[in-house]
Amino acid sequence: MELIEPISRKLIRLGKLYLNVLVKHTGHLDVSRYHYILSLIYFHDGQLTQNALAHILGKDKSAMVSIINLLTAKGFVYRENNPNDRRQQLLRVTEKAKLAVPQIVETFENINTDITEGISTAEMQVFESVLTRMHNNLKPLISTQTTTLQAKPHTD
Repeated sequence: MELIEPISRKLIRLGKLYLNVLVKHTGHLDVSRYHYILSLIYFHDGQLTQNALAHILGKDKSAMVSIINLLTAKGFVYRENNPNDRRQQLLRVTEKAKLAVPQIVETFENINTDITEGISTAEMQVFESVLTRMHNNLKPLISTQTTTLQAKPHTD
């Protein structure tokens, strides 16, 4: 038997390196690790609910509440009642976020340029296509495994 490294480990290592570089350049902003989430809220200022954001990011609602609470405590985001549906709260950014997000986006652009140096546009398109296919291949396995586990008879 041969030891196989899961693809996920390679992606996690790359993600950690990327995040380390990002934090090195944006640490003074004190955004924690939610740079992209804050950017999404900024670009959709006042148009997203927590639930809509959770759906976009594929996060569960309770995790999203914790993230929004943290960004609120740090002074980047606030909730505003939706005038069209009082049960919903829209996410808005503060002046602090309006100053921080352009710096974050610029840092994303710089890191993306650095990380893709020597990689052609065609290679990046293939990379993104492969990632999308892997994602699409894995998604049905979650529901299949859950169904399979539930279908097995319980024996003691």
